[in-house]
Order: sequence, then C-alpha cells, then structure tokens
Amino acid sequence: MTVLRLTALVSAVVLAALAPLAAQEAPFRVSQGHLTSAMQPDIQLTIDTSLSYVGSQRWILYDVAQAEQHLFVQRSAAGVSRFLWVQFEEYIPSSNGRYDYSNDAPIAAFGRTWRISPEIWDVPTTEKRPASDGAHARQLLRDHSITLPAQMIYERFIYLPDSTNRRELMVIYAETAASADVSSKTGAERQEIFAEHQRRALRSFALTGTPR
Repeated sequence: MTVLRLTALVSAVVLAALAPLAAQEAPFRVSQGHLTSAMQPDIQLTIDTSLSYVGSQRWILYDVAQAEQHLFVQRSAAGVSRFLWVQFEEYIPSSNGRYDYSNDAPIAAFGRTWRISPEIWDVPTTEKRPASDGAHARQLLRDHSITLPAQMIYERFIYLPDSTNRRELMVIYAETAASADVSSKTGAERQEIFAEHQRRALRSFALTGTPR
C-alpha cells in the first residue's frame, strides 16, 4: 500500500502552542511516509493514499481534552465514497477524566487491542452540539467544499495507548451506504455487511510503533 507522510513540526514555538489551554492548531507538513502526531509521537499511522488528505485542526474539546483531528476522503462521481477521520486526544491536567470504552466490543489489530462500534450513520445536516468533535470535522469538510452523503456505514476504532486511560487514538472509517442498502437488512445479512466493511476499514490504515 502506498502511503502519505504527515509529520508534526515540533519546535519551541510549537510546543508553546500545544500547551493545554492554548487550543491552537499545530503546523503539519506532507511528505512520503506515515502520519505522526506531536501529541503521541510513539504512534505512526499509514494511510491508504486512495484517501486524499483534507486537513487538520487542533483545539480544546469541551474544555477538558486536547484534540488533534485529521480528515481524509475518497471522491467518486457521485461525491464522497469513503471517509477517514483520525483523532488524537488527551485530557488536560485540570481534568480528572478517563476514557472508558468497556461497553464496546474488543478486536485485535496491528498487535493491539481496539474497541469498536459499527453503525449506520445518518450524517447530521444541522449541528445540535456545535462544540463536538463531529461538528468540528464537518465544518472542516465544509471549509474545503466537501459534503458527506446522507447515510454512511461507519465504524469507530479506539486505541488507548497506555494504562492511564487519559489518552486515546480514535479512527473512524465510513463508506457511503447507498449501494449496500443496509437499512433494509436484518440479522446475519447486516452483520456480514459490517464484517466486510471492517475488513476494508483495516486496509485503509495501519498502526505501527512500540506498544507501551
């Protein structure tokens, strides 16, 4: 799989900008290789280059967690056919929060345990929670004149990189649901659609680095 490299440019100025209350976007550059975050530099993601990079943004989410978001899309004649959303998050020191995905199913991938939650996603047309990470993602897409289809098959992958459970990597992979007609399926048929979708999702990115 050919890859795209995005590496954070870390300097004294950038480190100051990444202070928990700064909520400023860190600069990134594009070169050959992997996606590497200044927030979690021991994690590298390889992205399928049929997914085009849209952009990144960084802010303090709900005043409790630092969030760094990267978006990718694959276009078709009808619009967006695939969407990949990568997000690094970490609770800021003033918050005592912990991430808990114990209700999500575990899977093994890339030598790690992930928590997953697949669903049929009715893409919002209005933002009921404008401060949410989803609202931020859709605004970034709109800023690039990109509109997602009305309904997508969606799966969220969560990896907690250390035992504190105060940091997370979230990868969301979505495809247009129109051709699959998932809404009319029930039981085993729907589960097989989700299983095939997950297999494609795990070919759209890969995680490398040393687990803690």
